[in-house]
Amino acid sequence: MLLKRAPIITIMGHVDHGKTSLLDFIRHSSIAAREAGGITQHIGAYQIEFQDQKITFIDTPGHAAFNKMRQRGAQVTDLVILVVAANDGVKPQTLESIRFIKESKVPFIVAINKIDLPDLHLEVVKGQLAEADVLLQEYGGDIEAVEISAKTGKGVDKLLETIAVMADLLELKTDPAAPLEAVVIESSKEKNKGPVARVIVRSGTLAVRQNLIVDEITGRVRLLENEKGQAINQVLPGEPAEIIGLDEAPEVGSVIRDADANYDEDLTDEFSKTGSLEKSFRLSDETNWEKMDLDFMLGDKEKIKLIVKADVKGTLEAILQSLDTETVDVIACGVGQITEQDMEIARDGKVLLIAFNVKVNNTQKKIAKNMGVKIKEYNIIYHLIEDLQQSMLKLMDATFDEIVTGEAEVLQIFTMKGETIAGVRVKTGELKKSDLFHLKRGEEIISNPVLKTMRHGKDEIDRIGTKNEGGLTFKNKKLDFQIGDTIVAYKKES
Repeated sequence: MLLKRAPIITIMGHVDHGKTSLLDFIRHSSIAAREAGGITQHIGAYQIEFQDQKITFIDTPGHAAFNKMRQRGAQVTDLVILVVAANDGVKPQTLESIRFIKESKVPFIVAINKIDLPDLHLEVVKGQLAEADVLLQEYGGDIEAVEISAKTGKGVDKLLETIAVMADLLELKTDPAAPLEAVVIESSKEKNKGPVARVIVRSGTLAVRQNLIVDEITGRVRLLENEKGQAINQVLPGEPAEIIGLDEAPEVGSVIRDADANYDEDLTDEFSKTGSLEKSFRLSDETNWEKMDLDFMLGDKEKIKLIVKADVKGTLEAILQSLDTETVDVIACGVGQITEQDMEIARDGKVLLIAFNVKVNNTQKKIAKNMGVKIKEYNIIYHLIEDLQQSMLKLMDATFDEIVTGEAEVLQIFTMKGETIAGVRVKTGELKKSDLFHLKRGEEIISNPVLKTMRHGKDEIDRIGTKNEGGLTFKNKKLDFQIGDTIVAYKKES
């Protein structure tokens, strides 16, 4: 029997545009205040009730390092809220979110946030959205926009009403008696609980004492908890929960099933085919001590050697994806506390130990000091990435009197008003207007172009940071750009 289920809503957008603050207001809680640096770093799922209708929210991280986690959020959702700050407009992660939304082919609503602030530019923001191929209804398009303030709550009820109406139009129905399929949106290994999987049920019913299987991991549900930490007996389609009882923590994006049920493989949900992550790293609950085949060994060039330990798999994945594979060699990675074996591998400073949201106690610090082990602790990911990027830059090839400050890859080449524009994405460091530049093809410097303009969209800018994109024009009229070329920014050593 098909029953109406709760819609699954994903909140997306640029960092600091108020995604978590919006969810915080809706839930009347204080999620944002508890996050390190005020930035959401794990995917969370929460359910509310509005006008007698349950709505499930996924809050995806906004920082660029979490693009894969944000993309996965779009894959499990029915409807997306794209949050754009009225005082800041369309930014790099906004564009990235728009791309993920369009790739996932889900309907979405634009929430223009921070309308309580002075000096707003609402028409400019709406124009920027139009340039990004998001045409609002008032401009003749089909995308609805709601102006809100997550701080005061103005417009939030209208946003929830819009969600409810769109959910009704989607006619979301499911059979609670169907075979179970629950998508893993986060997992970890906790000291008092063991392996924990946070899931949203897509079909069927998840229940206590149910036998489960995900990939090659099995287990029996010992305890189910909702987002408030309360024990529950069952979870229906569209609802989130934490599962305790699996033998290992499953990969984010994988699908948990009932081990005792029969599944029609031809009718399997798309997640069973594409939900499991394509990984260049093998993530495990314990550190993987076999040397990984990471395609890192590209010659005898010196590299930073790392062991990376993080609290949860989603964060570990985001860190690994942010590393430059040409300058970093990840010896091992895993979820959980630093172990004695980690210390042995990192002895005498040969390998740097990264502990992200993993507490290093005084005993471990003393042992590390005696063994000459270097441990760096972080709880905000972009601090970690910035530090590593600075170390990476020191290893890049340069002439003896040059200091490399950044590298970008040419992704697109197009002509406008007679000028050749190189569309680039910064891989490491940053590009600044004041820098000098090399144009490299492979390892060969083929030109030393002189920068004319640096733009993002129609705006002229002074810098492009790591993982961000922009357009460059140069004063050299006959530059032979090719897609895949590298633009190296550098300064002369004084």
